[in-house]
Amino acid sequence: MTTWLTRLTLDTSRTAVRAELRNAVAMHRRVMSLFPDLPELDQARSHFGVLHRVEQADRRAVLLVQSNTEADPGRFPDGYAVNSASRNLGPLLDALAHGRRLSYRCDASPIRRPGRTTREVYKNLPPVVALHGRHADDWWHRRAVLAGLKIHTHLSHPLDAAVGRRGTDSGAQRVRHHRVRFEGTAEIVDPAALRAAITGGIGKGRAYGCGLLTIAPLRTGE
Repeated sequence: MTTWLTRLTLDTSRTAVRAELRNAVAMHRRVMSLFPDLPELDQARSHFGVLHRVEQADRRAVLLVQSNTEADPGRFPDGYAVNSASRNLGPLLDALAHGRRLSYRCDASPIRRPGRTTREVYKNLPPVVALHGRHADDWWHRRAVLAGLKIHTHLSHPLDAAVGRRGTDSGAQRVRHHRVRFEGTAEIVDPAALRAAITGGIGKGRAYGCGLLTIAPLRTGE
């Protein structure tokens, strides 16, 4: 199955763009508008294998969208994105090999769900605990192993949570996903596991800007 990565630079002078960058549910809907309509939005994300991430730098917002069907930027409103480019990731995924070194980046939602015994001891413990600092880093290292990677270097940066509300006004459900950006260099130890992690995503909140793992091969000596 073909995997595409589309890079769109958004026009942050537009009120709608700025509002949707602050609302993970609205951005999810906007991302899904890049693909043919299906009756159920959640089914559409799975059907098209959609993952996305927003990166902000130099006063610009760049939206990365990965999918198994090429995204159609023409489905965005006029002027929403100032430019776009798509890349077929097939050659990159086919070239993954044991021992190859790469750089990686992933905005993920490191969380822990305490077991029944822990909840009994700590009565006020929430059902989902956001992990920070060393605990988040430990979570990432465990996930990296499952993704077929041996971490060489590692940096983590806390990000604003992905927030929004979904559903009707009378039955709206609050969405909130704790987020941390993990990046660094690694070595491939299981190419098949890495392909699965790239195409399937990592962790929770994949509909809301979490879980997209991007990689780039390192040149010899890096």
